[in-house]
Order: sequence, then C-alpha cells, then structure tokens
Amino acid sequence: MRAETFSFIVGLMIIRKYLHSCICLEENGPPSPDGYGRASKRLLIDPGLFSFIEGKLKPEDIDAVDAILLTHSHQDHCYPEALKKILALKPAPIIAHQEIVDLLAKEGIAAEPIAAGETREVAGFSIQTLEASHEPIPSALPQNLAFLINGAILHPGDSYSLPKDTQADILLLPTFAPWARAVDAIRFAESIHPTHVIPIHDGILRDFAEKRFNGMYRIAFEPQGIIFHPLGIGDSISL
Repeated sequence: MRAETFSFIVGLMIIRKYLHSCICLEENGPPSPDGYGRASKRLLIDPGLFSFIEGKLKPEDIDAVDAILLTHSHQDHCYPEALKKILALKPAPIIAHQEIVDLLAKEGIAAEPIAAGETREVAGFSIQTLEASHEPIPSALPQNLAFLINGAILHPGDSYSLPKDTQADILLLPTFAPWARAVDAIRFAESIHPTHVIPIHDGILRDFAEKRFNGMYRIAFEPQGIIFHPLGIGDSISL
C-alpha cells in the first residue's frame, strides 16, 4: 500500500483515504471482458492541496479514477493542479456545483454542474446531493454540497448543517478544523445515526494530538454503538 494511503472494506466497497478529506470509493463492477476477475470502479472525492502539500503523496499515486466529486472550492478540497495530473492518467467526469464548474473552467478543466437535491448515476455509483452550508469562518463562505453515495456513505464537505432527516450508515466526519469543535462534530455524527465513522479533515493533526483527538472521539462514540475508525498508514479493516 502506498504511503499515507488508508483503507477499509465495506462489503464489496473499499473506502480509501488519501489524507485530509480526500476519499476514494472503489466498488467491484461486472466481470472483466477477459473473464478474469471483476472490473472495479473508482470514485474520488475532494483531492485537495493538503493531501499533497507535504510531499508524502503525489496526485499520480491515487492512480486513475472513473469520476471525481468536489464538495466546495477551498484549496484543501479542490486543487486544480492535482486534478490535472489525475485526469492525465485517465479522463473522468468531475461533478460539482456551479461555483466550482466556473472556477475550474478558468483553469481549462471541464466539470459537470449538479445542484442540491439531485440524484445521479455516476460511474456506477448512485450520487445524491444535499444542501450543506459551509460552517462559519472569518472570510467569505463558499457554496458547499454534501454527497450521499449509494444511500450509505456520507461526505459532508465542511458542514455539520445538513437536512434534519439525513442518515447514513458510514459517515466521513470532519473532526478537526478552524470551524470545528469536537462537541459539534459528535452531535452532528449522532444526528446522522451511523454505524461507522471515519475521521476526515484531519490533515493538520499530527502525532500526540491526533491520538488524543481520536481517543476522545472513540470514547464518545462507543457507548452509542458507533464504531470509530481512525485509519493509520497501511491500516485496513474488513467489515
């Protein structure tokens, strides 16, 4: 496994983490034409600057993908230079709201617009978009969309503010940010009623701080039957 690549398997789905909020979902598809094995489909979410800034991971290390979702325009989620390198490996549709579509067009990158409340089939995945306002920061707020994939895996971008009836079995939970408090992250997770939580937006945390934060979240979630998966380098869990 590549350095700084974390994954666990959910049924036929592999959820792979490439630092910070960058997640790749890999799902087995139909049998390959040669009859050996099954072709897999890969859906990439938010390959941002923080995944690559320390040089531990290169965009090319993610390898080819079949589609890309972007939650919002902040550089730690949407990094045109990384997108260009990933798309050079294999052309893939980029799905995002209009603000990002317009931004990427200036960089010579084509993207397909999607709005909150839509459901769309993308590269064999069912993608549902949810209104999810970006949490407060001391600057202008970008538009933020949450993505619910296959009705089970939720990536909220930088938001704890989703429709009240939103539920997901697997929550990709932002656990550390200038706009995030641990108590708010825990309350948000509780409102989603997940079985599994995978921490994201944690690229700034290192060493003892990461262990302490993850320990705190685990202690909070365990009594509720929520399994917390802080995935380390090379770690994998089969569920």
